[in-house]
Amino acid sequence: MTRFLCAAASLILWGAAAQVQAQAQVQPQARGQDCLITDYGAVADDETLDTAAIQAAVDDCRDRGGRVVTPAGRFVSGQIRLGSRMEFHLAPGAVLAASTRLDDFAPVIDGEHRAFVVAQGAEDLLISGKGVLDGQGAAAWPTPDAERLRFGLIVDRCRNVTIRDVTVRDTPMYLSAVKDCDNVVIDGVTLTAPWDSPNTDGLQIIDSADVRVSNCLISVGDDGVVTKARRRFVERLQITNCRISSDDGALKFGTRSESGVRDSLFSNLTITESRYGVALFMIHGGLYANNRFSNIRIATGGRHWRHFPIFVDIDDRADGPRPLGRIEGLTFDGLDITTAGNILIGGHPSSPVRDLTLTDIRMRVEDAQDLAATAGKPRGNRRFQPVPGAADHSGVVAHVVLGHVAGASVRGLDVRGIAPGDQRAVLALPNSSDVTVDAGPVSVR
Repeated sequence: MTRFLCAAASLILWGAAAQVQAQAQVQPQARGQDCLITDYGAVADDETLDTAAIQAAVDDCRDRGGRVVTPAGRFVSGQIRLGSRMEFHLAPGAVLAASTRLDDFAPVIDGEHRAFVVAQGAEDLLISGKGVLDGQGAAAWPTPDAERLRFGLIVDRCRNVTIRDVTVRDTPMYLSAVKDCDNVVIDGVTLTAPWDSPNTDGLQIIDSADVRVSNCLISVGDDGVVTKARRRFVERLQITNCRISSDDGALKFGTRSESGVRDSLFSNLTITESRYGVALFMIHGGLYANNRFSNIRIATGGRHWRHFPIFVDIDDRADGPRPLGRIEGLTFDGLDITTAGNILIGGHPSSPVRDLTLTDIRMRVEDAQDLAATAGKPRGNRRFQPVPGAADHSGVVAHVVLGHVAGASVRGLDVRGIAPGDQRAVLALPNSSDVTVDAGPVSVR
């Protein structure tokens, strides 16, 4: 598979050297505002476990505006816990690699999920530098989820956090996450893992408000940026000026949607080699409201049997009755799309998608897939079973399908590259009402 960024191959000889706990020693006090981890006993090799030394540097610098510095070199560590009013800095050439022993990482989320670098309950925290957090995930990828380190970098219940310029690569599972936080800036960050690495989401945004992500490069084996809304709304999220490549959804809402996502903007993005460009799964009974996707280039691709530059779906759950979710105030504006698949926006008979706007959508179809030969709509998670009789418009043979939509405006829809003899319509509106189509080369069936 061609991808715009390939994750670097691991040079570690697994099991060639035993991890050795750093020798206990008297820890020096911080010199001014800097705490250099080598002053605390960290050693730049693959045989010394530097957890104690790095944590001592963090503890010496936290709460007083200090800066913990990892210099150039490769350091191996277990779990590092950051604090408030400090900077955690990875200098150019620095690699902080995660230990390959799961026992070196304590459970930190819900008493279960383990993390490499974690901040919990922190304020005024800066994570910076041109260095690398290396998850060393290759040895763990063939193992079950429960046997893998869950998060490479996570900030949990934090406020006023900035993550700038660092690279996170090759984690056993999720590369990074923002959970139950307010006012987080992520700028210039690189998140990479091979396309076939399992469950390597680039960035999870969970139950958080006022998160701003810009100028990032994300190339991963699962979802690029994914929201999970469980206890509170993900709101006022901004993603801008990023490049995203993903084996699944480049931008994805859900499947966890008990609360929802609202008042958010996604703009000036380039998405390549992704199964979904934008995917909104509403399956847990929440609300997606007033979200806009603007000025985005989408080129779908990858190994999956069906591609969707845009996929939106409201559905039931097969494992018990739940209130139906809602999607309203959804805008797609100024999209340039290249795809073998089609756009599918589907509501539910009892909960149609409302107040939908599609403006200036330019779509080129290349090597069109056989839409009628599919095995039903995606569920967003392999564990979710289809609900008998659920609405499913995935077999509608059209380039753009709006099913169970109540209230939509379509302006400037331009679909090109249609092969000779292709009989599918440009736009299909099954079970939809109050749809206004304004000019442009559009046919309706």
